[in-house]
Parts: sequence; structure tokens; C-alpha cells
Amino acid sequence: MTWIVAEIGARGGSVPCDEFMELALYHPEHGYYSGATPRYGRGGDYLTAPTASEWYTRVVARMLSSMARAARPLRLVEVASGDGSFIAGVLESLGAGANEVLADIVSVERSEAMRSRQIESLATAPVPVRWVRSISELAPAPGPTVVHASELYDAQPVARVVGRGGGVRELWVSIDDGALTWTEHTPRGEVAAYFERHGMALEEGQIAEANLTAEAMHRRLLIAAGDNGMCLVLDYGYETRRLYDPRGRGGGSLTTFRRHQFGRDPLESPGEVDLTAHVNWDDLRLAASAEGWAEVGLWPLAELLVRAGLSDELEERGLGMEADLDAATITARQEVKRLIDPEGMGSDLKVLIQAKGEMVDVVRSVLSFEF
Repeated sequence: MTWIVAEIGARGGSVPCDEFMELALYHPEHGYYSGATPRYGRGGDYLTAPTASEWYTRVVARMLSSMARAARPLRLVEVASGDGSFIAGVLESLGAGANEVLADIVSVERSEAMRSRQIESLATAPVPVRWVRSISELAPAPGPTVVHASELYDAQPVARVVGRGGGVRELWVSIDDGALTWTEHTPRGEVAAYFERHGMALEEGQIAEANLTAEAMHRRLLIAAGDNGMCLVLDYGYETRRLYDPRGRGGGSLTTFRRHQFGRDPLESPGEVDLTAHVNWDDLRLAASAEGWAEVGLWPLAELLVRAGLSDELEERGLGMEADLDAATITARQEVKRLIDPEGMGSDLKVLIQAKGEMVDVVRSVLSFEF
């Protein structure tokens, strides 16, 4: 903790929550995501859908295959790609036919250490792979593009506020006798404007977060996808009214994760724990509207997997309802259950699908399963 106290001290002794999170998560030496070892996975601090089970990448690969048959080979853009496990899983599932489905792949990863791991692990990929550090380095492709962003936005720094007197006060992280503490400040203009734009008034004492950069960031991502694309955002979040409902989230959504255990004190062990806050889906909808993209659906993860052909994938691999209940079948079904569990990831994780150009009809056709 000494390092971040020194950093904040050098900045006047007090910083907004988003600036604190930027330090805690992305400081080049001490930041949570700056190490050479992935933080996610069963041996890490938390699971994502791509790392929870190989069935996620299998079903996504199936979906991509269907889209490529309807359109033509796709550019796949993976944002916040980590160690490249999602890309590797998709390529493994596509097998020898990968170059008939994917024209090329662009991997967007901020961490130099993770990019280096990918360059080594994907050296023999059957389709061209290019690595970039940020969305700003992306250029639209002439052909159809599919953007995949898993838990990108909930890992972005957020401003934090508390309801006071019919308005909000902004919560900053300050130093008090060598320790970190929260202090209240007059909100920055962009913070007050965020809640006014969304028409939200907080109750007295209610705490809430605001991702001030999500809308602009998503617009840049959609622009980079071009005029013929699909964007799949997999994340934890709610629409405005539910996100700021004091009955369910009166203390905000800012959470820590360490060794698969969550906590509610973001000031404890900065740089050593993950920090995450729920996405406001309406921010991404505003971005899409501004760029002329259509919304195909906002579904729980389980619904997307069913729409994209999970049952058929199981049947074709001999693991469907008629399969013998041997060890392989039981293991596979346990892996699938991890993804579709209505008491866990299958319901909590949401998938926002947006599309533009001819890909609107392609995506709607591929994901048109009726319940």
C-alpha cells in the first residue's frame, strides 16, 4: 500500500475514485493487471465465461461459422484479450476450417506482458493475427467484423458519489495519517452531468458509481468495427433504472475480488485485488445509437448460448440427452452447467449484441432461436 499512498501524496493527497482505480489496476509497476501472470481462471482471482469452460468458445466458434456462411470470412476483434485464451479456444474449435470462417484476427491488449504471451502462444495460428495496444489503433476492415469484449467495461475506472441533499457529493480517495480513506467533494462537472443526463436522483446516503468513459469508448470501438459488423459485449451490468435502484444497490456496485472471494472495501490492498463495477447498459446503447448501430438483444449468458446452438453442439459431440452417462459425459455437462446456471453465471452475466449493415440480418438470423 505504501506505493499508492506515495502516488496520491504526490498528487496533492486526494484523488477522484476513477483516478485511484486507474492507479490500482493499471499502474505500470504495481497495478493489478500489470503483472506477467493472468489474474483470471480457476487458479486466479475470478472466472470469466471464456475461462470458466471451453464450451463458451465452442459455441461462439459455432456462431461465427454460421455468420461466415451467411456473409463471408470475418475479421474477429478480441478486446482486452488477456493471455489469448479466448482466441486460442475459438481457433481450436474451428480446427482445419478456421481460415474459411476468419479472414484475420486483431487482438487488443493493454498489457505488454500479456501481448508477449499471446505472440508466443499464437505463433502458429492458422489465420493472420495482429496485436495492438488500444482501440485507437484499430482501423475498419473492408469485410464483416465481429467484436468480442468480455468483461471489458466492468474493469474500467469509475467515479463514485453519495446522495446528499437531493444532489450528489463525489467521493475521493484521500490520505489520512498514512492510510487511505473516503472524503466528500463537490462533484466534478462531468460527474454531475452524468447523473443529470440519465435522469437519476439518488436517495440520501445512497452510493453509486459512474463510468464516465464507457460511452465514448464504446463509440470508438463501434467506429473501428466499420459499417458491417457485430459487437458482442459480455459483462455484469444493468440498465440505468435497475443499476441505481436503492433497494438493490444502495451501496453501489464497486466490488473487489481475490481468490474467488468478493469484498466491498476498494481501499484494502490496492494493486493486489481486482476492482470491478457494474456496467450501465444504457451508456453502450447511447453509443450505438449515435453511430447508427442496431440492438439485436440484451440477454443472460445462458440464453445467448442456447440461441447460438449449445444443444446442437452437445449432440454433435455425442454428449446430448441420449449419451451414455460415463465420466466424459458427466464432466461435460458439469462444465455446461457452470455457464448456464440460473443461480450464477448463466443469469448474472449479460450479453449485449449490437450490429450494423448487412450483419444486422445475419446476426438476427443466426440467433433467432425461439423459446
